[in-house]
Amino acid sequence: MKTILVPEEDDGARLDRALARLTPDMGLRGRRRLCEMHLVLVNSREAAASYKVRAGDALALCEEPPAGETAALPRADAPRLVARTKHLAFLYKPAAMHTESLAGKPGESLEAALEAMLGCRARLLNRLDFATSGITAAALSPAGEEAYRAAQDAGLTQKRYLALLEGNMPRPVLADRRLLLKNRSRVLVELERHPDVRRHTHITPLAVMEAAPVLAALGLPASGSAPESITLAGCVILKGARHQIRAHCAFCGFPLAGDGRYGAKTAPEGEERFFLHHGRLILPEADAFCLPSWLDALDEEAARRARLWLKA
Repeated sequence: MKTILVPEEDDGARLDRALARLTPDMGLRGRRRLCEMHLVLVNSREAAASYKVRAGDALALCEEPPAGETAALPRADAPRLVARTKHLAFLYKPAAMHTESLAGKPGESLEAALEAMLGCRARLLNRLDFATSGITAAALSPAGEEAYRAAQDAGLTQKRYLALLEGNMPRPVLADRRLLLKNRSRVLVELERHPDVRRHTHITPLAVMEAAPVLAALGLPASGSAPESITLAGCVILKGARHQIRAHCAFCGFPLAGDGRYGAKTAPEGEERFFLHHGRLILPEADAFCLPSWLDALDEEAARRARLWLKA
């Protein structure tokens, strides 16, 4: 871990600018990404890029990228620890990685890496789809698991997701229909309203973008049937069920870009690849936050709105 002390001449400077002394060959945008990826510590604690440093502060870089690398930092999409409390840990799971170790399914899993990442045994508390990235919680003790389950049952958790949807969503939507889950690879949405608000999905459009450049940046096909627009949306659920956001968004007419299972026109053949990111998990005594690796594929205004919405 590379460390320096902030000199007198940098007293009061923003952290992303003071970091130039640690990463002299990296641009400002790359230094901001280091902060967003929680790779920078100020006096052994994480800090935002806008944090004003003081002379004598110890700046540490947990994982230094190669010189000059600004667009794609190494291991930016590797699993990592996001936050930790006495009884809970919050980890980042990248897309194209299983949450759990499943018999008969090849590939690495977050579950298999838990003990090495945390230095102790832990139990996963929530699961993300293979193609979904973001925060996964793990209990470090029975008390942690009990507190997490109790908060969910009481409706005291809030899970914030960022999603890229096909089409132009004009206004916020409350998706409150029941989901038919049993023995189905594709969840069906019923017409009956679910009485439990913990099973509802709040969908808020944050930015509407021209589809072609976004799809090209994401590596998705832009066929003749592809939509003209892509909507960046914020989705909030309290407890959640399997495929809840994917099914509710598709039911509202705006499937996740790349999600062929739920009718997206931009889905790659034979590959499950969509853009859904669990960016914030709020509990009564904890608040974990991380940004998606695909945020840089969007224009600056859309990325700014995503950050503001997640942090609100």
